[in-house]
Amino acid sequence: MKKVFALVFLASVFCSLSAQKVNETVVLYGKEQIKGFTINIYDNSPEIVEGALVDKFETQYKLKGSKKKGYHVYENQSCDAFGDARYDIYFTTAEIGKKKDKTTQVILVVSTGNLNCVTFSNDPRTSRNIVYFLENLNKDIDGYKIKLRIEELRNNLNSLNKERQSLLKEQAKLQEKRNTTNEEIKRLTAQIEQTTNLDEKQSLEKNLQSSEKSLISLNEKLYKINVKLENNQKNIDSTEKELNSLTK
Repeated sequence: MKKVFALVFLASVFCSLSAQKVNETVVLYGKEQIKGFTINIYDNSPEIVEGALVDKFETQYKLKGSKKKGYHVYENQSCDAFGDARYDIYFTTAEIGKKKDKTTQVILVVSTGNLNCVTFSNDPRTSRNIVYFLENLNKDIDGYKIKLRIEELRNNLNSLNKERQSLLKEQAKLQEKRNTTNEEIKRLTAQIEQTTNLDEKQSLEKNLQSSEKSLISLNEKLYKINVKLENNQKNIDSTEKELNSLTK
């Protein structure tokens, strides 16, 4: 992969083709020197750009691909973005530059077979289509990031709903225990008032104190559960709001 991008800089034929800085270039595919097109994409990682391209080729254009020699490769397939023929399509991405100047470089090669690569000198029409495709890549990346965000939000919402169900079950158990404890406190209080036996009364009072401590503990646990439920609902509401805004 390093050889590929070293060759881009040291042996490329850079010919500016558009305001978007799409250029013709020469790169290595294995040991073969092949001609293609390159563009720099700013403010997006190679992984995001790669994902957007894979999504476009395989979801929108229904291409079947594989990985070969550091490239995503789609062999002998139709792609309306470039023209009416069947093509071999190769692309790869990499981070270039240093520190604050880092950017993502895309190399796209389109061949009519046997590494007969499309260039402006042999196929101006298809070359213009390739340039247009790359010029509009930022729109595809934005759409892909929205798609990823929607998937993330749906996963988050699923987790939040599962958490809510778990909290509600715990709340119900605690409320049942609290009701039982309240009934026990009432029963013990009534027995204490009725008994005249000192030993029995002391025993009942001890049990009452224990039940009252249990009630305090249960109330504290219920309070914490209710706070969690409140926060959980806020998170569900905000997640649903963002999800709805992205899926309208």
